[in-house]
Amino acid sequence: MSDWPGIDYGHTGRDAAFAREDVYDVADKPDRSAKRRIRLALAGFGGVAQAKWLPAIRRLQTIGEPVEIVGVTDPDPLRRKKAEALTGAHSYAELGELLAVARPDLLLVLSADAAHFELARAAIEAGIACLVEKPMCRRAEDAEALVRLADERAVLLAAVANKRFSPPYALAKALIDRGALKAAPTVFSGKFTLGYPYVDLLDGGTVHLIDLMLWFMGPVARLLARGVEEADGRLQSAVVSLRFASGAIGTLTASAAGLSFKPWERVEIIGRNAFLVVEDQYETVLYDDETGPAKSWRPTVPSTLMFDESFGGYAGQLQNVLDAVRGDEPLAVTGRDGAASVRVIEAIRRSLAGAVEVDLSKPGMPP
Repeated sequence: MSDWPGIDYGHTGRDAAFAREDVYDVADKPDRSAKRRIRLALAGFGGVAQAKWLPAIRRLQTIGEPVEIVGVTDPDPLRRKKAEALTGAHSYAELGELLAVARPDLLLVLSADAAHFELARAAIEAGIACLVEKPMCRRAEDAEALVRLADERAVLLAAVANKRFSPPYALAKALIDRGALKAAPTVFSGKFTLGYPYVDLLDGGTVHLIDLMLWFMGPVARLLARGVEEADGRLQSAVVSLRFASGAIGTLTASAAGLSFKPWERVEIIGRNAFLVVEDQYETVLYDDETGPAKSWRPTVPSTLMFDESFGGYAGQLQNVLDAVRGDEPLAVTGRDGAASVRVIEAIRRSLAGAVEVDLSKPGMPP
């Protein structure tokens, strides 16, 4: 394929490195710096806020994005103290005070999962746009309630789906959209392992793969799940058989019995006489010729000066949300997308509990 999609793999571009002699791609870009400044606040300052979103914010600021952190809220006083030291912004024990005093344009809801609904609801009721970490809510009805509230108040509601912005997956989607599979996707296979005992297998990890599945394949019509439980009743492994609304079929395998220190995932998508593989969010391979070679894309590390914030998709998703708040471009991942993933997780749990097939086209389930 001579016209491969122009997906940025999160590294310094050739033009920046050579034409502009800007090897770290940090020189001022008038078009970027002229954008409306966005006042951003963080609700929750735990691991994901510190290790993923704060670096993404800093990366965007470094390359000239006009965004500033104006407040942080967290119930833990030690985390609030650290937040002030790292962000230079005032911290608050209560979200209500932050919203009233700092009045951000955008709130990143990065708290514990159980607090997502109340925090996002408070922000939406105050007319403030939200980006909510995955899973958007623990209960599907709460996720749908947030979507309805955001629609009623005409407030932007975004769901975290950073892997859509990770280059290997973005490349796979671009290839599918331009017809590289020679037909609409007919079969999906997703595999995910996560061995951390303190992370829920479905809500904490597989939700990423579920969102990617919905992005690639469209809505799920029916599913049947089988599972293996730990001695304490926690889900250890699950295999889900799927039929999509398009008529395509698929399987989803999730397990907490793999290597604890090395989560792993693999996505395979079959069209007709062609298929794609994304291996562990690292390499994208297209098999589209019976006798010719496979076509693969993988980053060259470290000579490309790659930035993890970009490769992981966090900076890309945040950039999209900031521009959507400005009204400069459409929101790529909506609250409705986040709710759809929660609905699939809920359907998997129902199927596991009853050993039955779940029809997601019934009322109360996604179409």
